[in-house]
Amino acid sequence: MAIDLSALLGGNVSSATVSPLAMFKKLQKLAEENKAEHASDSAAEQAKSVVREFNNAATRLRNSQYKQSNAQVQNDVIYFKNRVNSATTVSELINDDRFLRVLANANGFGDLFSTDKQKLKDILTSDLSDPASAAYQGSLKELEFAKKYNFGASGTQLDANGNIVGIDASGKLVNDGSQATDLPAGLAKLKGLAVDLNGTALVVSGAAKPSDNGKLIAGPDVASNDAAAYSKALTKPLLQEQAAPDPSAAPSYYEYDGTEYQTYVKRKDLQKDVDYYRENIGSVKSLDDLFGNQRLLTFVLKSYGLESEAQYPGKIRKIIESDLSDVNSLANRFQDPRYQQLTKDLSVNILGTGKLTLQSTTDDIVKKYQQTSYEQYLDDQAPGVRAAIEFERRIKDVTQTVQLLGDSVLREVVTVANNIPKELAYQETDAQIAALEKRVDLKNLKSDQGEIDKLVLRYLTFKDADGTGSSQSYLLNLFG
Repeated sequence: MAIDLSALLGGNVSSATVSPLAMFKKLQKLAEENKAEHASDSAAEQAKSVVREFNNAATRLRNSQYKQSNAQVQNDVIYFKNRVNSATTVSELINDDRFLRVLANANGFGDLFSTDKQKLKDILTSDLSDPASAAYQGSLKELEFAKKYNFGASGTQLDANGNIVGIDASGKLVNDGSQATDLPAGLAKLKGLAVDLNGTALVVSGAAKPSDNGKLIAGPDVASNDAAAYSKALTKPLLQEQAAPDPSAAPSYYEYDGTEYQTYVKRKDLQKDVDYYRENIGSVKSLDDLFGNQRLLTFVLKSYGLESEAQYPGKIRKIIESDLSDVNSLANRFQDPRYQQLTKDLSVNILGTGKLTLQSTTDDIVKKYQQTSYEQYLDDQAPGVRAAIEFERRIKDVTQTVQLLGDSVLREVVTVANNIPKELAYQETDAQIAALEKRVDLKNLKSDQGEIDKLVLRYLTFKDADGTGSSQSYLLNLFG
C-alpha cells in the first residue's frame, strides 16, 4: 500500500506517495462540487430546450398552413395567366371571381374586392371618355387603375394604320388580316399591346427592314406583372425554427477543474507546448505536414490519450484517413473508441486538414491536451487514478464485452478489479470473453452507477495494495 513518507523525510517528498483510493475520492468530491455549481446552468438550458421545442412545434404547424396557402397562391397565378391567354371578351374576365381576386390584390384593391366587388367592376369597366364614370368619381388611384386596363373600351381593336387586330389560330396577336377572331379593344392592354391615347395599337415604322414596318409593338406585360405582384403580396415566408445551440460551442465545465488544475495548466512546460501548437498548426496544409512535424502530431495524439501511438505513424495515418461510414475501415476495426473519436473530430476523410486548422478545433484540442496532461500528472502521483477516471467516463458507451478487452484502459480496470491474471491475454479471444463474462455482467454494470463505483473502488484498492502508487518504493525497503 502506498505510504506517505513526508513525515519521515521532513515533508519534502513527491506527492506520488498519495493513495490512489484517497486521490480518487478527492477528485470525486471535486467533480460533485463542480457538477452542483453548474447544475443551475444545466437546468436553465433544459428549460430553454423545452420552450424551444414547444415554439418549434407551433412554427411547424404554422408553416404547414403557410405551405397550403402558398400552394393556393401559385395555383391562382397559373389560373390567372391561362385565363388571360384564353379570354375573348372583357365580360368573361370581369365576371370571373378568381381572376378578379388576383387582379385586385395585385394592384392593392384586395379590400375592395372583399367589401364592394360591384364597385371594383364599375371602376374597371368605366368609359374613360365619360367624366361621370365611376373611375372619375373616385380617387386618383382608382382612375389610374381603370386606365391601366382600359376594360371600358368598346369595339374591335384597330392598329394605327386602321387594320383590324385579331387573334390567329395559334393565339398570337396579328394585324395582317389573317386573324381568326377579332380582338376586343378592352382586352388590348391586358393582352400586351402598346396603345396610344386614341386607343389604337401602335405599329413599327421606319424600320431598317421594310418588312418589319406595320408590325404590332408590344407594350408592358401587364398579365405577368400582375401575377408576380399577386404572388409577392400573398405568398407567406416560412418561419424559421429556433436552432438548438451548437454542442461544440456550448460552454462546458471540466469535472476536475479546481485550484490545482488551474495552477497546473499555467506551468511553463505545458504552456510552452500549447504556444508551439497554436503558432504552428495553421501551417499544416496536408497530412504530410502534420506527420512531418513530430511535435504537432504528438500534441494531437496526446489530446486523445494516444501519445504512445506516435511511434506507429503509418497505422495512425490510416486510422485518421478512415471513412467512419465504412464498418470495415481501420478506425472501426479497433475496439478502442478513442480512435473513432479522433477520426470523427478531424474529419480528414471529408475535409482534408481544413478542420484541423480551424480556430475552434485548435481550442478544443488544446483543452483536451491540458486535461489529459493533468490527469496523467495525477496518475504519476497515484497510479491507477487516470484509468479509474477514464473507465467511469467510457464504460456506458460500451456495448460488447469484446470492447472491454480491446480497450487498454477498460481492460486494465476490469481485470485488476476482478483479480483476473494478465496471462488471460495469451488465450483465444473467445476464451477471454467467456472468462470475463463469468465475472462481469456488462448490462448490469452499465445501467447501475453503484456497480460502476464498486468496481472502480475495487480496482483502486487492489492498485493501492500493489504498492505501485509510490515512486519511493526503494525507501520502503529501508524500513521493511
